[in-house]
Amino acid sequence: MKPHYFGSTSRPLFGIHTPSASGLGETGVLICPPMGQEALRSYRSLRLLADQLAAAGQDVLRFDYHGTGDSAGEVRDGVPSVWLDDVRLASQHLREFTSVRRVVMVGLRLGGTLALLAEVPAIARVILWDPILDARDYIAELTRDALDATSDEWEVRGFPVGPALRGEIASMDLGAVRRVPPDVRVVVTQEAAALATFQASLEARRARVEIDRIDAPRAWTDDEAFGLGAVPAGVLRRIVEWAT
Repeated sequence: MKPHYFGSTSRPLFGIHTPSASGLGETGVLICPPMGQEALRSYRSLRLLADQLAAAGQDVLRFDYHGTGDSAGEVRDGVPSVWLDDVRLASQHLREFTSVRRVVMVGLRLGGTLALLAEVPAIARVILWDPILDARDYIAELTRDALDATSDEWEVRGFPVGPALRGEIASMDLGAVRRVPPDVRVVVTQEAAALATFQASLEARRARVEIDRIDAPRAWTDDEAFGLGAVPAGVLRRIVEWAT
């Protein structure tokens, strides 16, 4: 693994490059993580995913959004409009850092939503892992988990979720995506009411959509036995198959 910073010196992003085991990788995979506690819980799964992708011959880049993890910025500075720029920058950096010819994007939960909304050009395939398809449902979920949802500054599982962040999340609309990737794969471990509408919307714009439903634990939630997110081995295998 090669941890490093990239982007501007005034607003650097932290990334970890896992090089292809063969050293001849033509495909690069950009992994877009979820938000807040979900990012911490799923860290182990995403690292194992990167290792498996590299073993299969792909160069992999994981990164932290602005205001999260080891990237620059305060937690309260992180909002989707900024993170979309981060996704675009990370995709460009992956191409330049590794010289790969083909880029596949993998996004978990909110990371999947951002991967589509970023509208990164020349992406071979986008793989969405339990993406957030309905912003209202996600806001309702955050509301349930907030310590005090009557105040402006919420705390959701140890992370601040202020009004700016909530407002931008609430306004996310996957139906407004103009540059639709030609190939979208979706793996779901829990059914979403908006999934059928989402699929129809993409197919109406001539995207090839494949959905795989896998009965597996949710990597972004707490495993009571270990205090970490569970590792859904079947999901990781499917994503590696799709990315190669």
